[in-house]
Amino acid sequence: MESDPSHVAALLYTARTRERVWREDAFAELFRQHYVRLVGLVVRLVGERAQAEEIAGDAFWKLYHQPQLQADGNNVPGWLYRTATRMGIDALRGRKRRQLGHERLATAPAPAAVLPNAPLDAMLRAESVECVRAVLRRLRPAQAQILVLRHSGLSYQEIAAALDMKFTSVGTTLARAEAAFEKEYCRREV
Repeated sequence: MESDPSHVAALLYTARTRERVWREDAFAELFRQHYVRLVGLVVRLVGERAQAEEIAGDAFWKLYHQPQLQADGNNVPGWLYRTATRMGIDALRGRKRRQLGHERLATAPAPAAVLPNAPLDAMLRAESVECVRAVLRRLRPAQAQILVLRHSGLSYQEIAAALDMKFTSVGTTLARAEAAFEKEYCRREV
C-alpha cells in the first residue's frame, strides 16, 4: 500500500509542532512583563490606544506561533518590540494610503476638522503630532523604529537588543535617524 506524500508531510509537520510549543506559564509571564510597555510604545507611534492594543496583541499572537524563539539565547523581548514597531509603521503607512484613496474619491476637498471651543494649543499640538507621524512614515523603517524605541524610553542596551544590533552602533544609528528626521521635518515645514 502506497502512502500519500502530502499526508506523510502533514503528519511530520504536526509531530514537529507538538514538540515545540510555548509553555503556558512562560508565555503568560512574558506577556505580563511586556504588554503594558509594548502598548505604550505603539500608542506613541500610531496615536490611538485601541489600535495600539490590537497591534500589541497581534505581535504576541505572532510570537506565540514562533515557539522556537523560546530557546535559550534568543532575544524574545527584542523580537517582540521589533515586530510591534514594524507593525505600527505599517499601520501608519496603511492609514496614509487609505487617506489618499479617500481624498481621490471625494469630489470636493474634505472640510478641515474644527473642534468647537478647542483651545488653540490643542489644535497646534494635534497638527504637530500628525506632522511627526507623517515624517515617520516617510523615513526608512529602520530609522523610524530606532527613533520610536528611543523616544519611548528604551535604553541603548534595550534598543540594541530589540533591533539586533551592536550596542556600540546605537548612538551613531540614532544620530543618523535623527538627522534624517530633522531634514524631512524641515522639508515639510517649508
